[in-house]
Amino acid sequence: MISMDRNWLPLFLASLGVGLGLGLASVWLNIERMDLAYDLRKMEKEHDRKAALYVKLEVERDNLSSPYRLRKLAEKYGLGVAAPGQIRRVGEDGN
Repeated sequence: MISMDRNWLPLFLASLGVGLGLGLASVWLNIERMDLAYDLRKMEKEHDRKAALYVKLEVERDNLSSPYRLRKLAEKYGLGVAAPGQIRRVGEDGN
């Protein structure tokens, strides 16, 4: 009976230590999970903001390069269609 009393104390302490360690690990993992969820939410908002900006910039680019607008700007600055021989094409080698 005395040997049984001596054996249960180390086992009990070891079990208590393992339980405490597992509990702390569980809390730590939950904190890490919440941190990751927060970072993910922040990145999703940033992505949505950039996607909306991209769409706005595409609309602005299309507006600025529309043929109607370019024609009006050409008239405003006195530009017209180039005459034959007025355009020179330069190759990659500079000639």
